[in-house]
Amino acid sequence: MKLLKRASLLAFTLVVMCAGAVSAYAHDVPDTSRTGTIAVDMTYDDVAVPGGTLALYRVGDVVSDDGNYLFALGDDYRGSGVILDDLQSPEAAEALAAWADDHGLRGTTVAIDDEGHAVFTDVELGLYLVAQHEPADGYMAIDSFLIGMPNTVDGAYVYDVDATPKLELVQAPEPPVTPEEDIPQTGDNILPFVMVLAGGVLACGAGLALRARARRAS
Repeated sequence: MKLLKRASLLAFTLVVMCAGAVSAYAHDVPDTSRTGTIAVDMTYDDVAVPGGTLALYRVGDVVSDDGNYLFALGDDYRGSGVILDDLQSPEAAEALAAWADDHGLRGTTVAIDDEGHAVFTDVELGLYLVAQHEPADGYMAIDSFLIGMPNTVDGAYVYDVDATPKLELVQAPEPPVTPEEDIPQTGDNILPFVMVLAGGVLACGAGLALRARARRAS
């Protein structure tokens, strides 16, 4: 009887432990009914850069793979051949941006406000491409980049996503170098004249001296 009670207690303990293990290893599931926002801050040296526009393209879907949630390219972008093994890859983003341009795929365009903000609202779950076709005056277009909705922070899903891309100034062309002109030295011009003048003075003086001697002799 005591052995049966001990066996029952052990079984109950194992059930509790297993239940605790399942809870510990459970992870969040994306809420497919939600929408989010993607806010992009345009700054240079911590100063807001207003002007220009940004475009947002939905290039992928959220899919489940054995309980894990990841992104897969949508129908319009599958033919690009881009592999989504690294969402931080600039090559992947640029390839998808080129594919969108070549195939006339359109995104959602918003203006960058006076504080350097561009906000996309009511963004459905998926993988997105941010590209810039109209930069602010004096700046180069940002490099295209990929961003997920939702994003993950410390293992939790975030539906209000922020991004701060790197901006670069347009390099103004350097002014042409003007070759230095050879400016004649003033002393070089005057010296021959002085020598000629001195020679003339000496010649005149010698002539006067000769005439004076001739008069005395006569």
